[in-house]
Amino acid sequence: MSEALDRLAMLVARGGSRRDALKYLGGLLAGGFLLGAPGRARADDGDDQGDDDDDNEAINKACRTYCASCRKLKRPRGVHGKCIHQCKRFLRKNPNGKLCGSCTATQPFAGCATGATCCTPKNADSFCTNTGSDAKNCGACGNVCPTATPTCCSGKCVDTQTDAKNCGTCGTVCSGSTPNCKAGKCST
Repeated sequence: MSEALDRLAMLVARGGSRRDALKYLGGLLAGGFLLGAPGRARADDGDDQGDDDDDNEAINKACRTYCASCRKLKRPRGVHGKCIHQCKRFLRKNPNGKLCGSCTATQPFAGCATGATCCTPKNADSFCTNTGSDAKNCGACGNVCPTATPTCCSGKCVDTQTDAKNCGTCGTVCSGSTPNCKAGKCST
């Protein structure tokens, strides 16, 4: 850096024009900027290689496979690199997690933690849910509990106001002297 400043000083001292000095200074600043941010420029510029510097080949392979469809996207740029980065980050934190759906421009990555189910509806992005408790995906993706029985308990639609095995809340069992469930409370 000091050598570059010495050259600029000599240029000015020799009586060089302001235009030459500004051109030299602009080149110096632009070069310094580009030198300081090569990783970011690569990641934002459609990074098709991803960051394969990880030692875990299983994670690398899973993410390359999952994110392959992103390479086909024309816009926005950088979706593939973003997908690879988020995929590897997710799998490092959730080794037993599942990759969900496929890479799209609106949702570059979706992964479900252990216990969650990946739902892939038509004409919509994939998402993760707990089919054991989600009333809109009860027992299976897209299985919506009717409004009369809006609660999902262990993957089954139930009416917690009348169900003796799930009275008031999931898992509250009516028994003994109060075997019935009325208005969400165990009764005789």
